[in-house]
Amino acid sequence: MSHIQVKLLGGFAVTLNGKSISFPYNKVQALFCYLLMKKQATRDELSGLLWTDMEENIARKNLRNAIYKLKKSFGDEEVLEFLNKSTIALNTNIDIEVDVDKFIENESEINLYTGEFLKGYMPKDAESFESWMIETREYLEELYTKKLNKQIECEKANKNYDKVEQYCKLLVKIDEFNEEAYRILINSYKEQGKFNNAIRAYNKISDTLMKELATSPDEKTTKAFKEILDLMNNKNNEEKYEDYFYGRINELRIIKNNYINFINDKTSKSVLIKGEMGIGKTSLKDRFLKFLEKENVYIFETNCYQFENEYTLKPWRNIISDLTSVINSDKIKMPVLLENIINDLTPESNYDNHSENLKLDTAVELMKYDVIGNVISNVFKRISMNKKILIIFEDIQWMDSASISLLASFVSHFEENNIMFLLTCRNEFTHDIDRFFTSINQCGRVQIIELMRFNAEEVEGFINNALPKYNLSKEVTKKIYTETEGNTFFLTEYLNTIKAKRNINIMTSKMQDVLKSRFVDISKDEKKIIEIASLFDDEVSMFILRELTQKDELEIMDIIEQLENKYILKEITKENTICFKFTHQKLREFQYINLTQAKRRILHNKVGKLLEQTLRNNIKDFNIYYKLVYHFQNASNHIETLKYKIKSLNVHLNFNHELFPIIPHDDRSYNKVYFSESKTVKNIKEIEQLLNKVKDEEGDLTEVLRFDVCVLHIKGRYLIRKGEYDEGIKNIEHMIDKAKEINFNEYTIEGYKQMIYYCIQTNKTEKMIEYINWGLSLAQKCDYHNEIGILLRLKALYNKMIGEYEEAEKLIQESINTLSSTKNISDQYALNIAACYNYIGDIRKKNSKFSEALQYYNKAIELCDEKNVLTSVALFQTNAGETSYYMGNCNLAKGYFQNALNIYRQFDSIWGKAIAEAFMALIAISEENYDGALKYLKNADENSKALKNPKEIGTVFRVKTEIKISMDDNIYIKRTFENYLNESLEEYVKQGIKYLKEVKDQHQIDVVYKLINNGDVAFTSNYTRK
Repeated sequence: MSHIQVKLLGGFAVTLNGKSISFPYNKVQALFCYLLMKKQATRDELSGLLWTDMEENIARKNLRNAIYKLKKSFGDEEVLEFLNKSTIALNTNIDIEVDVDKFIENESEINLYTGEFLKGYMPKDAESFESWMIETREYLEELYTKKLNKQIECEKANKNYDKVEQYCKLLVKIDEFNEEAYRILINSYKEQGKFNNAIRAYNKISDTLMKELATSPDEKTTKAFKEILDLMNNKNNEEKYEDYFYGRINELRIIKNNYINFINDKTSKSVLIKGEMGIGKTSLKDRFLKFLEKENVYIFETNCYQFENEYTLKPWRNIISDLTSVINSDKIKMPVLLENIINDLTPESNYDNHSENLKLDTAVELMKYDVIGNVISNVFKRISMNKKILIIFEDIQWMDSASISLLASFVSHFEENNIMFLLTCRNEFTHDIDRFFTSINQCGRVQIIELMRFNAEEVEGFINNALPKYNLSKEVTKKIYTETEGNTFFLTEYLNTIKAKRNINIMTSKMQDVLKSRFVDISKDEKKIIEIASLFDDEVSMFILRELTQKDELEIMDIIEQLENKYILKEITKENTICFKFTHQKLREFQYINLTQAKRRILHNKVGKLLEQTLRNNIKDFNIYYKLVYHFQNASNHIETLKYKIKSLNVHLNFNHELFPIIPHDDRSYNKVYFSESKTVKNIKEIEQLLNKVKDEEGDLTEVLRFDVCVLHIKGRYLIRKGEYDEGIKNIEHMIDKAKEINFNEYTIEGYKQMIYYCIQTNKTEKMIEYINWGLSLAQKCDYHNEIGILLRLKALYNKMIGEYEEAEKLIQESINTLSSTKNISDQYALNIAACYNYIGDIRKKNSKFSEALQYYNKAIELCDEKNVLTSVALFQTNAGETSYYMGNCNLAKGYFQNALNIYRQFDSIWGKAIAEAFMALIAISEENYDGALKYLKNADENSKALKNPKEIGTVFRVKTEIKISMDDNIYIKRTFENYLNESLEEYVKQGIKYLKEVKDQHQIDVVYKLINNGDVAFTSNYTRK
């Protein structure tokens, strides 16, 4: 019996006996899908469903044709049976397996739901079918949600939290506003002690709700979050060495005096406590707070966490939230407009009399107009009429840029004497903190207290206070001071050694001996674990520990538990993986430097080999490449280091130097792979140096020869993209020759493609077709299906460039079909397909069918937006802008051009940029922005010369022609441009027509002729169009 397998969830796919089946047009697929779900249907039902608005006889005729095409798609298999003249059904003698049926029938089946019903499918002119499809989609999604919720309850009861997390994330994937799912996820993290994960989950739902719905998590979710914070605080308190305070008398007096003056309306300053990690900043702050009479002042306090610095204005949101609580509890009157704005900033404030919502887009936008600053300032003024305000920010070095900027503005410019700030900050350098200190030093409103290390006398007092029952000799006390140099953290570490009754004499040098004392009584198994952990700058996974120690996970956990008890290692969770890291980086450094060079190399190499096993051959691998480079580099394994440096750089450059890059596995991680120009140059130099070293060591191994080809490819395409053609072509031609010698076919084709790109940029069509044909021949010989699709696109572009538009469109369709053979391939090559739509737009534009052209450009733009890729869309936006300009819609054109230029600023690519800038010069002139127009024109001039693209150069000369003619009629244009446009009009016309003819841009040529004819311009040469 034949077997048909159908996938309707997460996209459509059908196979007959393992062979993929495709349908000639959408309505045939729609007919098949409907029958799969309904099992049988009448002809009237089907014709009405698929051809709703057509006359009955035409609809029936279309149905007969669709039935014929459906049957033909399955070849000799009779997929349909006709129960009577009016009823059609699927043949019950064929085994038809449908994922939806299995999903519905099996109550516990979840994995089959890989996405919404017929995802992305939308037949034209079939409103009734669309309504049925949406209803079915909603029903299946609701069923899936119920199944997930049922499974979650089951796994919660069994305390299987990994599964709970997995199912909650699936719920959130369906509905990003599902607070119940987030709440279960947060509580699951809480049960496992994964507090950081819980906080990230809360921040995510909080940010999503605020951004999309201008609201905040409900009371239950907020309560769960606060419970997490309480648990974290309790855990931190349990881990504190001992709750005592010593010294800092002068520092405490300074804070108190400023506070007393502040309360009594005398001259005072805010206070910033600065010092290295572990120096006692928080202890000093807490000691001061014990002195306060809380009823005399409002205290708003928040901590800045390192893991929250990616959340814009998070510390200030906490403060604003506390402010609204005071407003509500103390019934402080606020103007309605102010209430509305606060609600938009912190929707959780929930004023009862909240009137019409004043929508504010984002916190970043608010910063531009000082809205947040003004709002908080106004609220502070009103609240401080009752009592003065003390605001405390801890660890401001972890504030995000927007928060630190707002803090600087408040501290520097708030005129009222009703607010005092108390801040703590590590003495670490960041640009934001540096700017903050510059700002507060200029305003003179903040007194900075820098906590220094204890001197010898203070260390003695510290020891006596910390260890009152220990009668330490002066000699021991002096030794402690000498070895710790008065650093509070290391002083405490040393006292821990004493309390543990370890031999104090093992300290033979400063910091190293203090650290060494922490490892004196560790076992051989513990030592092996920490030696492996010391190889990692960040954390070591259980997988690495298991493989290198050859112990099972429970045994490893027993060993690590001992190390955790000694506060040497701590457990963390990263991307749902259990990992371990040192409690202090100095502990890791000490262990690492005490490994022998030979042992380091062996272990690093083993780690590298293990990490290679985790590669998945997709874009996410680039997060592992840099780790592989680090370990192989430290293992002095130069050939493996080179291998992964090349792979890593190629991932970056594929999105910087390819106009239409391949998107591996529809993964959005590629948004993170952009490289700056300087970083690119630096990496290329490093790889060249490493290649030379590998050549010296390994000679002419095939792998080394391949690396040589890869490096030539990287250099060549970088230079060609920058317009440095001579050197770039030299590298690529050398690369092609070497690739041919070693039968490195995929890179031979890459070389041909780079030469094709060069020919495209410089309009060298004769050479271009040679490389296309060579590439196609080799790709067909090697059966490189996807490369054939790309080369067909490039052949279509060649035909477009020489004016063979009919052949071009035929090849475009062929390319799209080739690159759409499966959903996976069409996803990966979406930008190549978008480029095909762009080419059709170009053809329509050249034939003055501007409306149609714009539709195709927008189709290309939408495809890029769907894949969230910016590298290609700038060119499509530019083409859409040019077309809109030709249609006379300058506002629409300006929008496209501005979008394009914003994208160009983010990347090194300048392909098409000169065109956008040239037309923006004309638009700026129409808006009487003459200085802006000159700037656009100068940039366009420079960028067009960089790539030597005749289309771009011709466009710039055509714009110069128009501006030059306008100078005769407008004194302002003349004054602005006369120094720059100092050549004759005839020269601009001649150059414009020369380059535009080269690319067959007849529309712009006609514009030039029209300009000079309408301007009644006379030339020594005849440029008047006959």
